[in-house]
Order: sequence, then C-alpha cells, then structure tokens
Amino acid sequence: MPAISKTLIIILLISLFLSACGSSGQAPKTRVPPTPTELQATAVDRPATPSMTPTVPLHAAFNTQGDPADLIALGFNLFDVTGSKTDPASVLALVNALPEGTQALVWLGNMGNAPIGQSCPPPGFSDAAFKAQVDALANDPKVFGYNLSDEPHPSVCPDAASALMFRSDYIHTHAPGQKTYITILDGSNMCPEGEGCEYRAFRPEITHLDLFGLDPYPCHFDSAGQPVTCDTSKISQRVQSAIANGIPVSAIVPVFEAFGQEGRLDGKTIYYRTPTTTEFQEMLNLWKSLVPNPVFDFAYTWGIQCTASTCPAPQSLKNHPELQLLIKQHNSAP
Repeated sequence: MPAISKTLIIILLISLFLSACGSSGQAPKTRVPPTPTELQATAVDRPATPSMTPTVPLHAAFNTQGDPADLIALGFNLFDVTGSKTDPASVLALVNALPEGTQALVWLGNMGNAPIGQSCPPPGFSDAAFKAQVDALANDPKVFGYNLSDEPHPSVCPDAASALMFRSDYIHTHAPGQKTYITILDGSNMCPEGEGCEYRAFRPEITHLDLFGLDPYPCHFDSAGQPVTCDTSKISQRVQSAIANGIPVSAIVPVFEAFGQEGRLDGKTIYYRTPTTTEFQEMLNLWKSLVPNPVFDFAYTWGIQCTASTCPAPQSLKNHPELQLLIKQHNSAP
C-alpha cells in the first residue's frame, strides 16, 4: 500500500476516536429529562389523590338521619353528607368518621332550582364557600364526590349550566378523582318544546359533570286521590331521552322511588304513592335492564321527611321494612 494511503488511514482513525470520546477524552453525557416538578413549576404542591373509582358497586342512601349501622346492614355504602358554608373542616371530620368501606357524597347546596314563574335564587353555597369546602376535602379518599344540584331548571335559571360547569371544572382541577353529580327532572312540564330539554342543557359536553341521576317516579295517586297503577314506561322513556340528548348510559344514576306521601301533614296535595313490594321489584328489575352497571344508584329516600310545615315524604324506606328486604337483596347482588 502506498505511504500516502497509510497516512490517510491513520488520520481517519484518530479523527473517529476523538469524535467518539469527545475532545476531553470523556464519554458524552446523557440528557436527563425534566422531572414533573420542573415541567409544572407553577403547580400547587399537593399530595397525590388516590383514585376514587369504586372497586365495589355503590348504593347511596339519602337523608340518612344518623342510621349508618342500619343502612350498612341493608348494603348501602355511599352516604349523603351536608357541606358547611362556615366550617368546612368540620365536614372533613364527619366524612372520616364514616364506617370503614363507605364513602360520602357531599351536598353543596342547591343551584339553578326554582319553580316556573319564580325568579332564580342564588346558589346555596357562594363560590367562596364552595371552593373552601372542596379544598378541605380534596385529598380524602372517603369522599366519592359532590352533589351539586337537585333538579335544576334551565328554563327558569338559564345560567345554571355554566355555573355547574364552573364548579365541576374546579372539582376536577383541585380534587382530581372525585366525582360531580346532579339529579335531573326533565319532563314535559319543564320542557315546553318537548321532553329532553334539561338532559340536553346539562349533558356532559356542556357542563363537564360526571354523573346524572334520573328520577322518574312512576307510582302516584290521581286527582281524586285514588291509587294509579305504576307507569314504569316513564323510566324507559326518560333513560332513552337522556341517551338521545347526550347523556351516556355509563353516566346515568338510577333513582328508585322508595317513598310516598300518604299521611302527609302539611295540607298539601298527596301525589306520590309508596310502591308495593311487587311494584318496587319491577322497578328494580327494569332499571337493571336499562342501566346494568351504574357507577352508583340510590333509593329515595331512607329517612322520613315530614313536619307540620313541610312533609314531602312521610313514607320512606325507614318505615317500610317490606321494601327494605328488597333493597337489601338488590344491594347485595354482585
């Protein structure tokens, strides 16, 4: 081989060696990717929130009235707890005192609810009180979520959807994993343009809410005070309407009619009728066929709601042991 070729080869080998090792003779450094803290330097330091996804079926009891042992014996494991406008830390203590294996659905005051013809009232919790309560509970694994409104009406309160979106977004940001919930009435009396208007107005795409209770109560009396056969077709119609108007079946929470107004003391019209055992079982079976795997369901109501001035539910699960047997079977099913 000519001398010039040997010289070129030696020069090339030296160049390759220096390129591989760097000018200092050290191996090149590996770039360490930024940590999550570096990527989100402005985030508020907050312990990781455990996942709130239930590992067992959840069955809610409303108006518990201090009866957790009786309710747990019936298979209930999700209890309503009322938030506080003035002492949010006290609610944390109540939640943590719930029995092992149970969780709380925290009531944060009604909003967007007013009868037709009346003005829309202010929210039950101001924005400041709402934020303070959520912040106090944000990292507690015993908090399943928040009940933000019972039957809001967009035809009366047109700002209800945007207000609920604000609160749902706040919870998802500051209490990730905890759920947001409302109950929707819908029906022709609230939807002049046809059923489905309330489902459409509050659908997840608009409000960012997680879960929606549907409460078509099919058992009632007629205008003459005579019992009417339970019209369970209302349940199927409302479920179909909710789905057609943007609420997926996975977000539907079945609400079982487990109350009546017989013996009402406040002088108002007696309309809702306590279902018989046969009627109640038929409702449970129908709901199971329509929404087979809900995130949770609930029977309204456990506690008696009745005083001389307001008596919407003098009959309830608490004073109807025959219905308790059926709900226990339902709650115990896998």
